[in-house]
Amino acid sequence: MRFDNQLRHATRIIETYNGDQPLHVWLKDFFRANKQMGARDRRQLSTLVYSFYRLGHSLKNLSIPDRLLAGLYVCNDQPSDLLHHFRPDWDPQSPLNEKIDQTALSVTAIFPWPTELSAGIDHEAFCLSFLRQPDLFIRIRPGHDQAVRDKLAAVGEFIPPSTLRIPNGFPVEDHFTPDKEIVIQDYSSQKLATYLQVRKEPEFFWDSCAGSGGKSILAFDLYPNLHITASDIRDSILKNLRSRFTAAGIKRYMTFLADLSQQAPPASAAGADLILADVPCTGSGTWGRTPEALYFFDPQKIMTYRDRQRRILSHIASQLSPDASLVYCTCSVFKKENEELTEWVRATFHLDLEMQSTLIGYPHHADTLFAARFGRHSLGEGDGH
Repeated sequence: MRFDNQLRHATRIIETYNGDQPLHVWLKDFFRANKQMGARDRRQLSTLVYSFYRLGHSLKNLSIPDRLLAGLYVCNDQPSDLLHHFRPDWDPQSPLNEKIDQTALSVTAIFPWPTELSAGIDHEAFCLSFLRQPDLFIRIRPGHDQAVRDKLAAVGEFIPPSTLRIPNGFPVEDHFTPDKEIVIQDYSSQKLATYLQVRKEPEFFWDSCAGSGGKSILAFDLYPNLHITASDIRDSILKNLRSRFTAAGIKRYMTFLADLSQQAPPASAAGADLILADVPCTGSGTWGRTPEALYFFDPQKIMTYRDRQRRILSHIASQLSPDASLVYCTCSVFKKENEELTEWVRATFHLDLEMQSTLIGYPHHADTLFAARFGRHSLGEGDGH
């Protein structure tokens, strides 16, 4: 009866949830309204529901209960009493290829837009990556390397020069003050450091779509004398950024609210010699962490984001000062937000595209990002532009 109830509750969640808010937020509200569920039931339901969405657009012909069980089987390798109750012949510790064959899972249907992918992304490998939650990564801040590594030697895998892979759910806050000794930051996001390392050490850095400031802290760790300007469309997230900056020891900074898709930046920001545009995007490179976003995604939104990115970059790139560098990045796998967008910027604003690449994360159980760096193009005599 207990297993029947769990499957029934999971089915009700799938039938009710519509993707309008992050699944983890919705589940918190659901469990708050169903206080009779104990911790064990909550964990089981969360696992069932997330496994359902990890299948993406594959096996949609199945009923919800059957798809829940298929997801639980394919996406988990730990023994499950619930799975054994309903499917005693399914062994969660079977090899993945056997699970795929047994459930008739079409791997390439998980993410059904292969022609939209950026260069270098293996469609099938990317699809397979959704069947496992990405790992948790931290970046060790300068001066804390040995102390952090000593403390986490038994639980973490060190990836030079400053990354630690640790188990999901590890209580980082019990061991460190986040943003002081370490920063919780995906492995691919940490690789953005290469794009921020420019020939001449910058004095003024503008993080134009700063979010909560993780990449600003990365820039500060590269250039400790940096003056930072951070802007975002959301006041609440800038408040969080300021708290993180305090923990990180960043004192020389200013913040301002702006919707750069609608307005030009102030001259003080546009005069920065290193600008980061981590623009709003589909977030498709992070859907391994939020598989519900994959399930509910409308591909028409790619163009909506692309157009917004163009407006933001128009307000930034048109005011790029001589000798300044502009770093563009997304957490998207769609070429319209990535290579096609950077080609538009290069051609429209006559900038030098110095480097670009897809930061492929799935071989490392990490997110997939895209990054490009531009410099101001020097116009020669007779140039008609």
